Amino acid sequence: MEGGSGLKGNGDNLGYLLCKYRQGRFRLSFEAYVEADKLEKYPDAEIYCGLAECSWNLGDVERGVEWARAAVQAGGGERAGALLARLYLASDQVEAALQAYDQAIAAGACSADTLAAAGALRLRSGDPRSAFQLLGAALAQQPSQHGAALALAAMLMQHGDEEAALARLKVALSAHPACVAAHSNLGLVLLAKRKYVAALTCLQRAACAAPLSARAAHNLAIGLLACKRPVSAFCRLATAASLQPKQPYTVLLLAVALERLGDERADAAYSRAMALRPQDPLLALNVAARHARASRLTEAASAAAHTARLLLINPDPQLSSSLSVLLSQLRDAGVEVTELSDAATEPATASEQPDTPDDDRFAPDEV
Repeated sequence: MEGGSGLKGNGDNLGYLLCKYRQGRFRLSFEAYVEADKLEKYPDAEIYCGLAECSWNLGDVERGVEWARAAVQAGGGERAGALLARLYLASDQVEAALQAYDQAIAAGACSADTLAAAGALRLRSGDPRSAFQLLGAALAQQPSQHGAALALAAMLMQHGDEEAALARLKVALSAHPACVAAHSNLGLVLLAKRKYVAALTCLQRAACAAPLSARAAHNLAIGLLACKRPVSAFCRLATAASLQPKQPYTVLLLAVALERLGDERADAAYSRAMALRPQDPLLALNVAARHARASRLTEAASAAAHTARLLLINPDPQLSSSLSVLLSQLRDAGVEVTELSDAATEPATASEQPDTPDDDRFAPDEV
């Protein structure tokens, strides 16, 4: 019979019923906690935490925050503070979440899970020193703490300490062997160590385990580009871009893959990446390099000057070095670059392109 229930299939029906079942359970729990609160003569932090969790699962995050605050005021300690921080994060209040974690940690000894969550949030908010202290404390308390090991490995990767990052990722995988992020990051570390076959194995494992993860597809594409397989990289990047169309670095890699394939759509992809984040010096530098490779020297000089201005605002030694190389090449080609800045005066120590293997064992993709 058509049109009666509005439910389209057995799978949809099952998901719908499970959702309603869960909501019904949390609704009953919420009502029970409310009755328990009425019977209590004094504020009870455990009841308030239960009300906050039920409100959160029922989709009322604002009310959950209010109950979590009441739990903190009632002396709920670490559980209440961590719950309040997670609720703030659910409502995109990062600063309030950081303060909630700080208050919970200052109030007394916290578990490794809370320290790891606070450290990961500090890392996301751009405070690596505090993040390192919190993550180190979490691992000192529980060496197998998965989240702390993963976040600390990400920090070490950013600082180029590949061996230490590798050790932390092994700890993370020993605790959670199926962790997609750990396999993906391990692949990137192995890629930096020029262990290309092992790197691709890890990156492909992560992408297969999480086919709807834009990050996993993006990271696998990095490995494929490094191994001179632009066709496969393009396919993965197309998947990542469809999942996160406004991620500028994915669009940038898509442009690189198209350029290596000799596709005329590469310029449009470079422009799209720059339009998504106009003030990013990495994107501006890649656009300048693309113009230079296409023998559009005037456009390359203009984009290089724009990159130099951006680097004055956000200095980056590696990008400044790459810009210096590009400017030197433009001068050698007879282009007069008039808008130089101190951002581009450092000696060149890094190449413009990422390292790629020269080993001919990596055959090109089949077209």
